Amino acid sequence: MLLADQNRIQFAMGVHNHQPVGNWDRVIEDGYQHSYLPFIDVLERHPGVQMSIHYAGHLLAWLGRHHPEFLERIRAMVARGQLEIVTGPYYEPVLGIVPDDDKIGQIRHLTQAVHRATGYEAQGMWLTGRIWEPHLAKPIAEAGVRHVVLDDTHFRAAGLRGPELFGYYQTEEQGAELSVFAISRQLRAMIPFHPPEKVIDYLRSHATPDGSRLALFFDDGEKFGGWPNTYKPVYIDGWLDRFFGLIEEHRDWITSTTVQGYREAHKPWGRLYLPTCANLEMQAWALPPEQTTLFEEARANVDPRYVEFLRGGYWRHFLIKYPESNQMHKKMLRVASQVKAAAGVEQAVPVGAPASVVDTLTEAREALWRGQSNDPYWHGVYGGIYLNHLRAANYGALLQAETRCDRLRHGDGEFCELEVTDFDRDGSVEALVSTRTQNLYLTPGYGGALFEHDYKPRHINLLDTMARRPEAYHAKISRAIHAQELVNLAPTAIGERVVTKESGLERLLHYDWYRRLSLLDHFIHPDTRLETFHNMSYGEQGDFINQPYELSTREGDHGVIIRLVRDGHVWVGPEFWPIRVEKQILVPREGAGFVADYTITNLWDRPLEVGFGVEFNLNMHSADSPACSFFSETGRHIEPLGLAAMAQEESIAEIGVRNAAEDFEVHFAWSEPATLWRFPIETVSRSEAGFERVYQSSVLFPHWRLALSASGSWSCRVEQQVKSL
Repeated sequence: MLLADQNRIQFAMGVHNHQPVGNWDRVIEDGYQHSYLPFIDVLERHPGVQMSIHYAGHLLAWLGRHHPEFLERIRAMVARGQLEIVTGPYYEPVLGIVPDDDKIGQIRHLTQAVHRATGYEAQGMWLTGRIWEPHLAKPIAEAGVRHVVLDDTHFRAAGLRGPELFGYYQTEEQGAELSVFAISRQLRAMIPFHPPEKVIDYLRSHATPDGSRLALFFDDGEKFGGWPNTYKPVYIDGWLDRFFGLIEEHRDWITSTTVQGYREAHKPWGRLYLPTCANLEMQAWALPPEQTTLFEEARANVDPRYVEFLRGGYWRHFLIKYPESNQMHKKMLRVASQVKAAAGVEQAVPVGAPASVVDTLTEAREALWRGQSNDPYWHGVYGGIYLNHLRAANYGALLQAETRCDRLRHGDGEFCELEVTDFDRDGSVEALVSTRTQNLYLTPGYGGALFEHDYKPRHINLLDTMARRPEAYHAKISRAIHAQELVNLAPTAIGERVVTKESGLERLLHYDWYRRLSLLDHFIHPDTRLETFHNMSYGEQGDFINQPYELSTREGDHGVIIRLVRDGHVWVGPEFWPIRVEKQILVPREGAGFVADYTITNLWDRPLEVGFGVEFNLNMHSADSPACSFFSETGRHIEPLGLAAMAQEESIAEIGVRNAAEDFEVHFAWSEPATLWRFPIETVSRSEAGFERVYQSSVLFPHWRLALSASGSWSCRVEQQVKSL
């Protein structure tokens, strides 16, 4: 043990505990039993170790419902000065992409919840994903936060090196002040994957005579038992117990503190402005797949003196990389504006009015905040946007907020509203129809397709789909090992794991060249088969799928009529044949669904034979559940009934898809009998436990072989109806 007059250092350890909105109770309970609970069990045995802990708001609420005795233990540790509880945005949005009112509101919401649950007045904050943008300092400070912890990557991007990273700095935005602390990259890599003694050696190597340096570790709490293959070494083998024991044993030169405790005892090391930045892993994930690989190769091969100058991607590029993420984000902004507008209703309520209006607005705002949860907006090592139950949770919350705003504006009556606006902020307009029971959003600029279909009674977006896209990690699948083989392997950082949940996933690596929407108009080569259409090796003969249509709209007595027309072409042998597709869509004032009247016109003076079909996509949330199945209202035999199968039906004019678990069904019909192909869209994505297949949507593709005379046309009515069971 060192003498008291030798070098000393301050050490702050923090953990961030998070569960995505929409995660299953059994998964959260598993995290509690294997990470949150045993961590506190160990910490209680070491009163000489101080800690900073963050619980996401929805996890804190879950703990209060399911394990109130756990929060009582946290409250007791706060009372004896062992714990700092850290605040943050309640539902953990990426703060940079939500409205400022919601930034401040969510942070204050969690600060109040922390105080109610633990008695702690939180002044420090965990920033979701450590995704920093300079303008955030102002709303964070206005929410009552005094300090925030960020990766040292952010500080290195501002030019700091070595000893300059062992303190904290003051930043400001428009005069609003905020303290910023640098999390040690080395400690994040070492804890809990290296022997505890190695961590102590690292602290010793950076200790100084005045003992003013702060070595800060702050990382995911799930690293301690929640990540695969970590529970045994951390708890059964005693890693955490030994580490805390060493901190206490060396208390003559290691001062265990909290982030807030250090800030209150020391002045900032100066003023600093941090650039827009995220952690290194996020910088790689935000890039296009081929650039992710190049970025990782560059960091591995460049001279160490220059590696800190390499910068990867910007988090907001996820809104470009995944159009589905951008769509969810713009939906969130649209609902946020509706909630803000509804607040005017509350202000106009006279004194003594029923509290139901205020309650409805409060519920709408809370649901909006749930829909801002970050997980399904991006993807890296974790499942993120590829996990359809997380996307469904966000969309469900946004639709709950929207239906409450509908109630404030329209009461319980019917309404039908049409808006032509640039929904996705790409410079082209979309047609948005909203009624009491549904939303239908169509994009003239992309195939005249239907890109969102919300069934409001069940708060479900039926077109919450994902296209199959290449990911940088797909190249690693062939050398991945099965998860069951990991049992006896040493723990490792989660980003280094190459594991698969099932064999043969490489055979599912098919990539879509267009988004999985509905009312997509295909002209297919005569040789196209179900299998080739599924795996994207077929021949598309038309230029309609992702090309612009002309839009016109009108409102009638029974609903809204949207007309979409494109004069395009079809390749027939060596000739590029002119052809027109017109679809007139009626969205009714009442009920849920639509009718689309199609007319295909041959614009040349010669006869034409061509294959034409309309693609529908439908996310039923599970392909394997027995609650989800196909059916026929006319009694036609459908085989197989499950959504996981690829199947072909001949001369069929209708089919239904039922989700008994969520109590709704969708029925399709077309006036001309067709050949129907149906199959699931499944992606191969990466999660904490390894590579896995994930169901994204069910494709229904009725198609016909058309024989068009010179200047002749063909017509067909296509219907989609949704109802509760």
